[in-house]
Amino acid sequence: MYTTIQKWKENIYENAECVMNVYFDNELINPDYILDFKKGGDVFDEELILGSTPSQYIELQIHKSANVPIPKQIRIEYGILINHALTVAEVNAMLVGTLNGIPIRSVSANDSSFEIIPIGIYNVDDYNDEDDNVINIKALDNMIKFEFNYDGSELISQKGYATLGEVAQDICNKAGVELRFYFFS
Repeated sequence: MYTTIQKWKENIYENAECVMNVYFDNELINPDYILDFKKGGDVFDEELILGSTPSQYIELQIHKSANVPIPKQIRIEYGILINHALTVAEVNAMLVGTLNGIPIRSVSANDSSFEIIPIGIYNVDDYNDEDDNVINIKALDNMIKFEFNYDGSELISQKGYATLGEVAQDICNKAGVELRFYFFS
């Protein structure tokens, strides 16, 4: 069983100051223009079985006065304050808004005061601006790019075999996504 340290408990559970960064094609969106934000997920084929892959989606409502172009890609990051020695310049650089009555902040750059956690990169699936004041966007994560039949015969024919890492890299290359390996000790 994993036990958290007291300092972590104090920072996360008791005094958490958080930020949420929403980027449209690498441009940070002012949180004041975000009217609603939902994150959800689906399992392909509606049934969780061995080999199933979950896909995540987000739904956003943005006020039209934000004057944002139709994005191709949306990136979401979440940050937790880990260094309480914020300078006046760092506080002034934050964008502050409210989302459903909850105050939220965005930081214009990653600094040492916040631990930024990437939530995901999403591809715009549905963009609706028919309302007078609101833009509704639904975006899907990169798992949607894996909906193709993979044939690894070309990879294996090069040397007669392939490691699991090479197959994973080949699949990601053909899907057009980045493969990252994480090692935990």
